[in-house]
Amino acid sequence: MFRFRDVLLDYADDSSNDYKSEQEHYGPDYLEIMTWPEPGFDDHAIHGSLADMNRLAATRAGDSVLMQDEFAANTPYALILEVREDDFDPAEADPMLPKEAR
Repeated sequence: MFRFRDVLLDYADDSSNDYKSEQEHYGPDYLEIMTWPEPGFDDHAIHGSLADMNRLAATRAGDSVLMQDEFAANTPYALILEVREDDFDPAEADPMLPKEAR
């Protein structure tokens, strides 16, 4: 299973990524993690220093991060990252799905 926290930690643990514009692509929809002097995210990638990636990965299950306020103040986008337990099923939380489909 694709685990966002593990992707961030693996990226930050690889010292070859400690150069501006280094990047990795993940998953079928090409989530991109990129090394950049300032933390941020846009329609291209989540970016920042390796320390920024470790800081974002330190978010615990049950926590929420308002990315614009707590990670990337200079981004034009707002995103809430809600960290859930590994066994979380997003369909269970979708109020638009009928109960029999969850």
